[in-house]
Amino acid sequence: MDLGFDFGDIGFDLSLDFDSLASMDVSEEPDEGSIEGRVWSRPLVRAPKLVAYEHAREMAREMVIDNQTETFAFVSGNFVFGDLLEALVDERKLGIRKLAIHTLSLNEENIDSIRNVLEMTPVERLDVILSTYWYAHEIKTGLVAYLFDQLDLDDLELRVAFAGTHSKVITLETPKGNVLTIHGSANLRSSGNVEQLHISPDRGLYDFCEDMNRRILDAYDVLNQGNRKRKKTVRRAALWQAMTSTPETTSEDAGAAATPHATAE
Repeated sequence: MDLGFDFGDIGFDLSLDFDSLASMDVSEEPDEGSIEGRVWSRPLVRAPKLVAYEHAREMAREMVIDNQTETFAFVSGNFVFGDLLEALVDERKLGIRKLAIHTLSLNEENIDSIRNVLEMTPVERLDVILSTYWYAHEIKTGLVAYLFDQLDLDDLELRVAFAGTHSKVITLETPKGNVLTIHGSANLRSSGNVEQLHISPDRGLYDFCEDMNRRILDAYDVLNQGNRKRKKTVRRAALWQAMTSTPETTSEDAGAAATPHATAE
């Protein structure tokens, strides 16, 4: 099937023109307000592609990837969100340079799938943000240790944080600088429920999500903080402070890191 676009790093002759995004009406600065009430909004006008899929590989094969199309998909209870990333790399030969996974939970198969992605495409940086809920349960099963064993590879910049989050967002940047943001209701593993996904090539959305991930990881990365350790994972006010404060105003406690072997709240 001739898709008629050029994404550069995918196995076809593709060329995404992201210059067209510059003409959009975008608010560069968030509205003033308290930390508790602050909301960032970013108006975006596109023609969405509405689809429904049962399996991730089917979606990866058929989805449109260009600089104008955002995909909103309802997916079945058989759909495994974590499989979509591997399918894009395997089926569509998508190259990935930077990858961030921010999710409530994942399972051993999801970790194996991420490892497959790392082996199929030259990822330079991997950011992982997982929930306190997941950490509290899986530290007892050995899955936390398995995550570090499988993903802490040579020549890969890995950052991992555990926090009070319920978000489900994957962001990726290709070797040529194109981006995708994938977010929705689904965790990486299947829930047995109908879920929704939204996939966007918009640089502004990607940068927004990346900035929030960076704020969390700068404060709570468990691997790269030297002697700065926490005895608990991060939740509620301390987490929100890290996400909304500048580095100069983040408290010492909020800037400390959790350890992979800490006791969860």
